[in-house]
Amino acid sequence: MKRKIMKRMTMTAACMIVGFLITGCAGTRIEQLSGSEFLKQAEQTNQISSFNWTSYIGSSEQRAYLEYGYPAFIGKGMRVTLYWTPISELPSNIVTQIKAGIPPWKNWRDRVPKSADKPYSLPDRDEKK
Repeated sequence: MKRKIMKRMTMTAACMIVGFLITGCAGTRIEQLSGSEFLKQAEQTNQISSFNWTSYIGSSEQRAYLEYGYPAFIGKGMRVTLYWTPISELPSNIVTQIKAGIPPWKNWRDRVPKSADKPYSLPDRDEKK
């Protein structure tokens, strides 16, 4: 009787651990926002931060999408949330831009010169001036 209980508890614990690893450690989540929440999140595309980012990544016929990312608190890598909202919940001027293929929000990465993507290196001390 005790063995059956121990076996059942072990199996339950193992299933819980596997479930946590599959859902809790997944790197990407998808979340629907209302139109107003989406607009508020989209305002963050202008912010430059070394900790997190928000980027407008495009649209489909019925939805607009944002990507929000930040470093994982446990382990290595990034956690990413894809936010979406129905286009019908956005203001008409933004819908017009989206349907014309004009991004309504400019990601901060697109405004930074490409030369800024290269890591800074100190000049070699042996170089002659």
